[in-house]
Amino acid sequence: MLDPGDLIFHPKHGFGTISGLTRRDPLHPTREGVSEAVSDQEQDYYDIQLMDGGTLLVPVSRAERVGLRPLTNGVNAVMICLRSPAESLPADSRKRAAELWTRGQIAEPTALAASVRDMLAQSRGRPLTASEKTWLAKSCERLSIEAALVDHISRAQAHAAIWEAVNQLSAV
Repeated sequence: MLDPGDLIFHPKHGFGTISGLTRRDPLHPTREGVSEAVSDQEQDYYDIQLMDGGTLLVPVSRAERVGLRPLTNGVNAVMICLRSPAESLPADSRKRAAELWTRGQIAEPTALAASVRDMLAQSRGRPLTASEKTWLAKSCERLSIEAALVDHISRAQAHAAIWEAVNQLSAV
């Protein structure tokens, strides 16, 4: 169960903060100025303020299934994961891209850092493709945002630390 003030990540909508819980009937949402009878269908929803603007309601009962998770990866957690033994990825570039995208949607907190580690290990001895470079940049940006929020440091500091580790892994 998440609490108001918790920092979260949603795989499709990004980073945000739980601003509270809202109780609603999903079949008959209330409208301003219109009072409706209380339904036995009411559910609790996380009311989330997204970092990029806007709000999002996620049913508490479906939060884990949609991949909603609290932020846990500071810079040290990312570094530990990046330096851990790599797992193999498909040799075929399309299958590899699909695998990396799928892993990025997993609610497991270290899934993205592990994917970066595995992709860098897979690419040793060859240059990254344009799509791999784009994926790597976006993935490291997401890792940097989470690390900055968890560690209460600037994004630039988190970004520099993560890219330093990525560059060291690329050079190996």
